[in-house]
Amino acid sequence: MVAEMNDNIRDFIKKYSKAISEGNAAIFAGAGLSIPSGYVNWSGLIKDFAEEIHLDVNKEKDLIEVIQFYCNSKGGRGAVNDAIYDKFTKKAKSNINIQILSKLPISTYWTTNYDKIIENELEKAGKIVDIKIVPESLALTKSNRDAILYKMHGDCDNPSGCILTKDDYESYNINRQLFTTALQGDLVSKTFLFIGFSFDDPNLRYILSRIRVLLGENRREHYFFTKKLSKADCKPQKDYSYYNNRRNLQINDLLRYGIRAVEIEDFSEIPYILNKVSMHVYTKKVFVAGSCRYYGEWDKESAFIFMSLLGHKLVENGFSVHTGMIEGVGPQIINGVLSAISENKLQIDKFLRITTLPLINGDDSHIDIEAKRMFQNNMISETGIVIFLFGNQYYDGVLKSSKGVLHDYYRAKEQNKYMIPVGSTGFAAHDILLDMKSNREHYSYLNEYWDVLQSEKKPDKLSDIVIDVIRTITSSI
Repeated sequence: MVAEMNDNIRDFIKKYSKAISEGNAAIFAGAGLSIPSGYVNWSGLIKDFAEEIHLDVNKEKDLIEVIQFYCNSKGGRGAVNDAIYDKFTKKAKSNINIQILSKLPISTYWTTNYDKIIENELEKAGKIVDIKIVPESLALTKSNRDAILYKMHGDCDNPSGCILTKDDYESYNINRQLFTTALQGDLVSKTFLFIGFSFDDPNLRYILSRIRVLLGENRREHYFFTKKLSKADCKPQKDYSYYNNRRNLQINDLLRYGIRAVEIEDFSEIPYILNKVSMHVYTKKVFVAGSCRYYGEWDKESAFIFMSLLGHKLVENGFSVHTGMIEGVGPQIINGVLSAISENKLQIDKFLRITTLPLINGDDSHIDIEAKRMFQNNMISETGIVIFLFGNQYYDGVLKSSKGVLHDYYRAKEQNKYMIPVGSTGFAAHDILLDMKSNREHYSYLNEYWDVLQSEKKPDKLSDIVIDVIRTITSSI
């Protein structure tokens, strides 16, 4: 199902994408993120236990109290621990929402879930995950971590330490005070997306209330997905007005904590919205592909000026530039990027990433084929837009279109990236433009630019045209 792109959803996409790009985004995952992978929610976990003590989870509002009643009646929680281990250690399938999130440059995750779906998907995405399960682990830092995951209610591998009874919640701020402090800090400094979360957790309510009291109106804005209520959701349907009113009151109450609702018609819309967020994030990152041993119809000075201007204008317009140190293109682009970074007093690591194979005398034959393929795929996968410039190389003494640049094109095409071939620079860039033009229905963002990209050679004008194409792309998302 495709989400209706109303102002509420557009605002979320814009602001949360910005938080991700600036390194200030976080995820808080509830059971709803794991259920599509085959795990149970709270009511599913305790249903059998409730029946043993003659209670019905569908009639009970406080499920934490129910599980406490069960443990009281049995004189311990051994059976509950067994259930946690059994239900959350089983192999689970992936799901589209966590797949999208795990690939985004989000470094902070919080969850009340006991399962391992988040860490597993982050590791599949090639990330090093620092997992915090017990308070003592907060004092340790995993080397070269890409993401930190706080499992504030414990992990299925140690079910006896999981937070689930009233006793556990009442002693939480004594036994796990460090988690409370860490979450308070993140809620103040980061923009959270609560996904699959119901806001019934008393720990989170306490933390949010403390932040509201301390910060007043200066609190940070956060978001959560909520499905609009339909009559079909209500049993009996005659109570629809009552339950819809209560839902609206709860949404309004969460605004006290700076948590805004992103209202959707159906939960199946979430992947579409998250993909839009992903597109916004990655189209702020531009990969410049090219190489040049001979500038053809261009004089060397004009070519250098064009590439330097392009690098400069990309940064000035807020784009991060990824490129390699490939002869004839990379150093010239980097020169312009560094100039803009210096002039605008920007952080270099946020606007420039140099990614290139470790060549020896221009040769890559010493590199393992699979390692080379993964490296080259990742260079492009981390960006949303690929620009092709020049692209030539000598093969057995004969100047030809660069095989490496053409392979970059095939990779970008396979990964559905937005591509801008500056055909007027000739060689591989020209070949790519012609190939794309023959399938122009797939590249509507270039409709107004085919001819000018093929003919323009004035450095200042051509660099402006490339920026205009990028603006066309970003405004269409």
